[in-house]
Amino acid sequence: MIAPPLIVYLDTQDYIRIFNEPDGGPAKAILDQLLVFRDRGDIVIGYSWAIMLEFITRPTDDFREERVRRGQLVKNICGRNAFPFFTDLKRGARFPNNGIWVTGRDGKLMTANWFRRQMEKQYLETLAEQQGLNRAQRRRLKTPSAMRQLLRENTSTWGTKREDFKGVPVSDELIRSGVLTRFLKGRCSDDEFEERVNRWFSDPAEFSRIAYDYADKPNLLDEFFGSSINKMEDALRQIQEASRNFDDLGKTIRGRRQSLIDVGVDTRTARRLTTPPQWPRLNPSDVACKIEGHIGEGRAGHIGHYLLKASQKHYNFKRSDFIDIMQMCYVPDCDLFRCDKAMADLYRDYEPFAGKLVAKFTDLPARIEAQLCERGE
Repeated sequence: MIAPPLIVYLDTQDYIRIFNEPDGGPAKAILDQLLVFRDRGDIVIGYSWAIMLEFITRPTDDFREERVRRGQLVKNICGRNAFPFFTDLKRGARFPNNGIWVTGRDGKLMTANWFRRQMEKQYLETLAEQQGLNRAQRRRLKTPSAMRQLLRENTSTWGTKREDFKGVPVSDELIRSGVLTRFLKGRCSDDEFEERVNRWFSDPAEFSRIAYDYADKPNLLDEFFGSSINKMEDALRQIQEASRNFDDLGKTIRGRRQSLIDVGVDTRTARRLTTPPQWPRLNPSDVACKIEGHIGEGRAGHIGHYLLKASQKHYNFKRSDFIDIMQMCYVPDCDLFRCDKAMADLYRDYEPFAGKLVAKFTDLPARIEAQLCERGE
């Protein structure tokens, strides 16, 4: 029986190095080795929402051409091998997930019903402007059957240009294919429409274009996760500050003890009178159980481990930690997972990740070879 390929996850910084290096650079040489493994079926390389949002962020005109090419690079390396959006893990979504890396609340980024409502509203507004419809005529045309009939009879050019869709992301390819027109006229099923449009959204190269054509924020990570990162950072700062205050209290209590001893109170009594309170310990299992309610069983133990380490008063919290630990929800599905040295060190004593984390990009080919050799024994 042929063993399945190893599942490999690259760090965002790996993609950035590969993208920025000239041909023949050391990062590109490592990539060439990885592609040899990939092309002969030894490994598959997967990407996730975090890779996309970090790698193509800052969608401004100055960076548009570069970031669009970044999305194409992810596609060239990974193909349609995607890790599901982390909240979809609870629903049972698993790698390679047919290339779907981002979804909405119901598992689809865009639903047929939502799109239909948006388009019918816009078409009705356009028609009202062109033909001067009164309120009664508008109300009558709002019924689904009347709208479908009206759209079937439409002989104008509406729906053939991207500007007709007024900010709703659609691609030139989708317009040319006719799927949008057929859908609005009731000649294309909801399932076919949703499959086509969500497959387009999930294409890394196409998503890069969407980010620049439609996004009005300079940073996609801040747009989607900025609030959560701020809350996490504030909570850890408060825990660290409380820990420092608790240490200061301990020092004060020990000073009072010595004062009692100095005035003649025996040591045992002085200790009994100045016993410091016990510092409440964070229970990582409690944290993991709460988070697993959102992302699935067995996916959040590492988050509790991180919080236990990060709550220590000397830990230097970085905003990038949030994205790092969320990406690590995928470690259970991977054979080898690239992360930075700080994260590799932090999880050095975390048994579920044993043998999976790779702290240096340059070490990856040798680690792959070692695992392939182990399989061959």
